[in-house]
Amino acid sequence: MERTMLFILEQQAQLTVSMGELTESLDRLTEKVDKVSDKVDRTADGINSLLAIAEIHDREIAALRESVSAVTESVSAIDERGRQTEESLNALINTVERYISERRNGNS
Repeated sequence: MERTMLFILEQQAQLTVSMGELTESLDRLTEKVDKVSDKVDRTADGINSLLAIAEIHDREIAALRESVSAVTESVSAIDERGRQTEESLNALINTVERYISERRNGNS
C-alpha cells in the first residue's frame, strides 16, 4: 500500500511538473501568436491604406483622362479654325493676286 501511495505521489509530482511545462509552453506560444496577430493587423492596416491610395489615384487618373479629352477636343477645334482661317487667307491671297494681275494687264 505504501508503494502504491509512493507511486501515485511520484506520478502526481511528474504530472504537476508536466503541467507546469505545458503552461510555460502555452504562455510562450500565446506570446508568439499575439506578436503574429499584431503583425497581421499592421499588415492589414497597411493594405487598407494602399487600397485607399489606389482608389484616390484611380479618381485622379479618371479626372486627368477627362482633362486630356477636353484638351484634345479644344485642340481639334483650334485645328479646324486654323484650317478655315488658312482657307480664307488663301482665298484672299488669290483674290488680291488676281486683282493685281488684272490691274497690271489692264495698265499695260
